[in-house]
Amino acid sequence: MDNTRYNANRQPMTPLAKTEQRRQTIVAAAAQHLIQNGMQNSGLRAIAKSAGMSDRMVMYYFETKEELVSEALLMIGQSLSEGTKAALPPGKNSAKQVLDALLEAMHNPEGELVMRLWFEIVGLAMRDQQPYKQTAAILLEGWEDQIREALRTDQKHRAREVLAALEGRLMVHLLSGSDAT
Repeated sequence: MDNTRYNANRQPMTPLAKTEQRRQTIVAAAAQHLIQNGMQNSGLRAIAKSAGMSDRMVMYYFETKEELVSEALLMIGQSLSEGTKAALPPGKNSAKQVLDALLEAMHNPEGELVMRLWFEIVGLAMRDQQPYKQTAAILLEGWEDQIREALRTDQKHRAREVLAALEGRLMVHLLSGSDAT
């Protein structure tokens, strides 16, 4: 039986491409594990189990757990960024219109799981822990830029205010279990 893997063009994959594909599969499994379980319940063995492999095999592909977690968080952030972009109303809008659209988009079980993880990351970043501090800064900058792009010219200076209001209202909603949005 031929175990050769092929790329999208049906060409045999190089060993380097196979390694990168395997790394991305592990990162995706780790990202899903982090969303479902949070940071506190995400030891290397638990993440490896979610990827269907041993912790030693995971360490073959990543030098440290922090490297894996950082890549997984960036993957989650990229997905959240794509969701944010899709949720933003077309054209240029007021700060209230942008905030309302983003609140509506986050008001679902998957969005709430991601936001719970986000608040865990922010807490760890506030304690100067890496890779959380660096990752949080990258993600915040990207979201603020996206919001700024969706705002009318006379409202662009309010991008950070919209982001803070979004996070604040989502935090209250998640903590209280009520519809604070």
